[in-house]
Amino acid sequence: MAKDYYKILGVDKTATGEEIQKSFRQLARKYHPDANPDNKKEAEEKFKEISEAYEVLSDPDKRTTYDRTGQVNFGGGGSNFRWEDFTHFTDFEDIFNRVFGSFGNGSMFTSARNEGPDLDLAVRITIDLEDAYYGRKQSVRYRRNVTCQACKGSGSKDGVLNTCRTCGGTGQERVVQGQGFFNMVTVISCRTCGGRGKIPRIVCQTCHGSGSVSATESLEVEVPKGAVNNLKIRFKGRGQSYHGRTGDLFVVLSIENRTDFVRDGDNILTKEWISFPEAALGTERDIKVFNETFHYKIPPGTQPGEMIRVKSCGFPKFKGSGNGDLLVRVQIEVPKRLSSTQKELLEKLLSEQDKKRFWQKT
Repeated sequence: MAKDYYKILGVDKTATGEEIQKSFRQLARKYHPDANPDNKKEAEEKFKEISEAYEVLSDPDKRTTYDRTGQVNFGGGGSNFRWEDFTHFTDFEDIFNRVFGSFGNGSMFTSARNEGPDLDLAVRITIDLEDAYYGRKQSVRYRRNVTCQACKGSGSKDGVLNTCRTCGGTGQERVVQGQGFFNMVTVISCRTCGGRGKIPRIVCQTCHGSGSVSATESLEVEVPKGAVNNLKIRFKGRGQSYHGRTGDLFVVLSIENRTDFVRDGDNILTKEWISFPEAALGTERDIKVFNETFHYKIPPGTQPGEMIRVKSCGFPKFKGSGNGDLLVRVQIEVPKRLSSTQKELLEKLLSEQDKKRFWQKT
């Protein structure tokens, strides 16, 4: 008799994936054997039953097959569910980390991990802020594994590859460890063949069977205008090579700061020192940003620390068109020494201010 997975999980046939997972979480907590020490055998059977239902209903393909035929054939080739057939390991771990904070008495049923070599490479280069402003080309040298030309990447001296006896050609190993009433089944890349499923009949002496050799290469990197810090520039097929597969190279930018400018997104921040008369009366200044000179006005009555925005004179926008702004923070320079004429003028100004305050009070 076909099992009613919807009934087992207590959900409708129209239930969403989130609703199915939520129900499984609740039932898993209720029927976990560690939570039922006085009725452990029955809890184990119920726990396996709801896990089977979750395996089917949480997988779109299995659920479609079940809705159409009323049954699902698992990995073993039949309809009898085994713990090895459970594939939603991440969901399962997340549920029990939330519910118990651990796996109780080590009663975790399965875990799957299929590792393979990471073929991508990352190279970091340092550029000046000016290089990020204008963009530039820079040559980069790096080392990577390339396809062995002696064996054409096969790892075999005569090109003949035999089926790996360890994994039987699957490229995977299953490491089984008993824990509580479950088995911990860890699926990893075969340690004998490295996940290929085949091994050289006669090992290539150039690459020692790996199919790749180390080489130093160089390429030209086009740093775009307005490049941002930690920008990753991707070069397809320039990463590590491993038995016919090649990863990508990522060139990561580190942009050095300057003492005269600070970058804030697409804007440039800087300071300008002016005298008190210039702040009071207003003035005009030229400011140089790298190789560019911008003219701007400081309005009368400018206060110390006030920010003046010079539009479209900042960094080229990395995404989009145009430039950011140049933000100039005005600093008032107070002279430490005054000439007699300067002192006389300032005293006269101070006297005028005192008179103004007097009449304002009266």
